[in-house]
Amino acid sequence: MIRHSFGFDRSEFDGQAGLDRVQILDFLYGNPDGYAARNAPEYRKRGECEQRRSGRSNTMRSDLKIFYMKWLDKQTGKVHEVTLDLVKKLPKDFSRKHRFFASFKQGQLYVYVITPERRAANEPAQGPAAYDYLKMILLYPEQ
Repeated sequence: MIRHSFGFDRSEFDGQAGLDRVQILDFLYGNPDGYAARNAPEYRKRGECEQRRSGRSNTMRSDLKIFYMKWLDKQTGKVHEVTLDLVKKLPKDFSRKHRFFASFKQGQLYVYVITPERRAANEPAQGPAAYDYLKMILLYPEQ
């Protein structure tokens, strides 16, 4: 069992503009056929989705299979979907000391693993500002 931080936030990088531009339609983090953090049933019943999530996830490493996000870019009217294969993307040493985080910049999804290692002074900061002193691995978009 890996107890780690999992979250997403539409406004991390663009503030209110991010809230105005992006509407999350669906998400899943984990095993689609087993344990996963996913849109809550009460939201699904209303045809809605959580727009922010922050917290801890107790997940077996074997259940960390995919990260799926579906969102509407309200500025363009375009619906986007991304599915990441976490078996291939997560670092081999992914543990309770790591954080998994997703947000948007100008309608584009960004997904990070925040490591427990300090970022070298000569490395540029990326990802959520609260953790800019830590090394981050950009999982999406691929560079």
